[in-house]
Amino acid sequence: MTFMIPRRIYAGVALLIAANCVASDSSIDRSTLRGLKAVKVVVDSPAPEVEREGVSGDALRITIEQKLRAAGIDVDHEAVEFLGLNISSARPPRRVPLMSKGAVSLVVNLGLYQIVLLNRDKNTKTITETWGDQRVAPATPKAIEHTIEEAVDDLTNEFINAYHAVNPKQ
Repeated sequence: MTFMIPRRIYAGVALLIAANCVASDSSIDRSTLRGLKAVKVVVDSPAPEVEREGVSGDALRITIEQKLRAAGIDVDHEAVEFLGLNISSARPPRRVPLMSKGAVSLVVNLGLYQIVLLNRDKNTKTITETWGDQRVAPATPKAIEHTIEEAVDDLTNEFINAYHAVNPKQ
């Protein structure tokens, strides 16, 4: 007898694994923020089902930029380093009883991306996430916008705290 796992479960597991393979808010990751002069903010386009519920990438970018400026962090649209926001969503299989009809699982990831050099080959540069965190939350269609705004607000505050921890005001 063969046990079949629906593709949606595979997709959900892959999404969670991918979401967990990022930088974090550890002291080592925070140290990569030391001396950072300015950042630009880049928001990936939300999935169509997320946009349909009123979530605007431009509005999220503006909100993040305002919070950074209010916290004394320079926002420069020409900066190489950038704070990237990505929102992923997945609908759980119909057989999951804890989720109401139409509910989605949201993964909101905020990360700082910087150019790094490979230790073994100083001529090789890449851009990678050096600090980051995420929020995973279920949401009904009517609550998607609020859930995302709350997660972005929380993650932005976390970045601000991490930044100020290694760049104290003088």
